[in-house]
Amino acid sequence: MSVLEKFGVDVFTQHNIFERIAVDKPFRPENPAFIFIKTGTIKLKQHFRDLELSANMFMVTDPQTVYEMVSVSDDFQSRMVSYKREFISALSLKFNRLITYRYFRQQMNIGVPFEPEELEVVWRSVNFLKYILDSETEMTYKKEIVEHLFSVFCYQMAGIISKEDNSSMNQMSRQEEIVFVFLNDVAENHHTERTVEFYAERQSITTRHLSSVIKSITGKSASQIIALIIVNEAKVLLNSSTKPVSEISSILGFSDQYSFSHFFKKHLGESPSQYRHQFES
Repeated sequence: MSVLEKFGVDVFTQHNIFERIAVDKPFRPENPAFIFIKTGTIKLKQHFRDLELSANMFMVTDPQTVYEMVSVSDDFQSRMVSYKREFISALSLKFNRLITYRYFRQQMNIGVPFEPEELEVVWRSVNFLKYILDSETEMTYKKEIVEHLFSVFCYQMAGIISKEDNSSMNQMSRQEEIVFVFLNDVAENHHTERTVEFYAERQSITTRHLSSVIKSITGKSASQIIALIIVNEAKVLLNSSTKPVSEISSILGFSDQYSFSHFFKKHLGESPSQYRHQFES
């Protein structure tokens, strides 16, 4: 049983972080995680944007999102705290988890800067949590120690995030809110719903207004983003499973394999089989 399965949380360093982050192919994290960068840079692709994380930054990764690693610098130094949702939900944390979660979701996949002093404190907490998790010494209350150390980490992050609430979360513009809700809706419904009309109706706005707002904020149309998310889903299924293309087309809500193959080739320039072939050993 892995540490993550046993305790609900695990800490990875730059030496083993790529056990959880696939290299040279799209991937979806199995669990949410905080990624902290102390030195160096890492570049990722996510749906409609390119991300670059550098020193004194962190981001929160989401199992609903597909990522693709572009590059990592030689001086990359990082910690990744990966955890199971049910683990954090079971902790008796007193801060407003809803507010914190909303902020996380708003900042999801965007590098958030740290003050160097703040990062140093969090870095030490994460390292001590890793030390306890990795320790082979018999500890009668190891599970409870892990829970309390992770709670300390959560309170540290909540305190840092709370300073951003007024400037970031509470001042979210109406347009940003529309994009935020749209992206969440697409993440939850893209297997069955691919029309812009459906997502506009979800927010009780016109298709034209939704399309205009999405374009102004992201630089891509609503239909382009829907297609990108579906293509990314397909890429992960094709490179990380042996499921036949017909089964993948069904999982993604296409009426048949031909429709899926046509859609995939239209947006990626090659067939699902051709794409899969590059990952076969």
